[in-house]
Amino acid sequence: MNFKDRIEPFLITDDLIVQEFVVQALHDYPNVSKRWIEKLVREAVENEEKRSTILIYLSINPMHEEIVGHLVEGAQHAPSNMSHLYFQLLADLDPELALKHKEVLKTFIPNDYWPLYEVLVDGMEEEVWLLIEDFAKKLEAETYLNSNFYIKAKKVAYTLVKKGWVTEAQLDKVVQENLKDNWFSYKGILAVYMIGLMKNDKYIQTLAPLLVRDEDILLEEVAAALISFQTDEVVEAVAPYLLKEESNIFAASIIENIKTDYAVEVLRNAYRQVEDEDSQAIIFEALIHQLSPAAEPEINQYVSERPTSFLVEVEQLAYSYYKIIGLDHPLMEEWKLKLTEGSSPVQTEKVGRNEPCPCGSGKKYKKCCG
Repeated sequence: MNFKDRIEPFLITDDLIVQEFVVQALHDYPNVSKRWIEKLVREAVENEEKRSTILIYLSINPMHEEIVGHLVEGAQHAPSNMSHLYFQLLADLDPELALKHKEVLKTFIPNDYWPLYEVLVDGMEEEVWLLIEDFAKKLEAETYLNSNFYIKAKKVAYTLVKKGWVTEAQLDKVVQENLKDNWFSYKGILAVYMIGLMKNDKYIQTLAPLLVRDEDILLEEVAAALISFQTDEVVEAVAPYLLKEESNIFAASIIENIKTDYAVEVLRNAYRQVEDEDSQAIIFEALIHQLSPAAEPEINQYVSERPTSFLVEVEQLAYSYYKIIGLDHPLMEEWKLKLTEGSSPVQTEKVGRNEPCPCGSGKKYKKCCG
């Protein structure tokens, strides 16, 4: 039984602890079917108790037309503190698809996006290339990341790839120029994003060493690109970076989202090699998200020796793991009691553990204030 076979029976569940675990485990995994996404969105729309949990971690395929109606319905009826979660997903739609449904989407997508979408759909190749150069320059001129500019820049990059207007030679040139510098430019970061969209695995050995860099925006795109390849070649290239403190968060995120026996083996070996508590916690979480019974010895050892952690929610992870793989553990009821005692769903904005920390540090929330 593979990862998807194990998790599917729990995709929609009345157990709120497991429901949150499921959407966390699927958050960066690229092979989630459209059918699953539709089920999760419908559950978020219909179930107020689960709404924020599901929508925070959900990712959609930009060309998933069947999801538009569900998201619009949810956005129309969402309370004010929830509506932005639908808007963020609607903003991920392919520009051509968004224009097709403009009448129902114009209320939810900012006005300044529509002229951009029209150029991306109907404009000439030269116009689109000028746009990405312009956005890259604007981003470089900002002191801090301008998320609006960056989202638009990625829309332009996405269009260049979709229309076949960017070549491997062009990406090679940009990446090689950036490798000579201490910091990647936004043009270089967008090139990494395009490599992921093109799923060009010739870049595996180029991207993996970037994991030691202290550039979170770059690292997010490197991780997404490497995860998209879904091969054991990626696991092998990334494995050494599990053992380095400066790279283990992103390395673990990559390997946890490649669902192969070799990925599980690499994580188990890394868990046994690292000694500091933070590194063990990060690898423990990655092992659990693999949902492999083969990792149970390491998982059991961790919960026995380190029942709490600053970085990860041990009880939630362990309870959900044992529940899903169908193994009993003597602490199951204790974990559930701790997780549910005196708690009730809070319908306010929540920060995902793998999202940027709201304190502004640029680090992931679980590595900073989480």
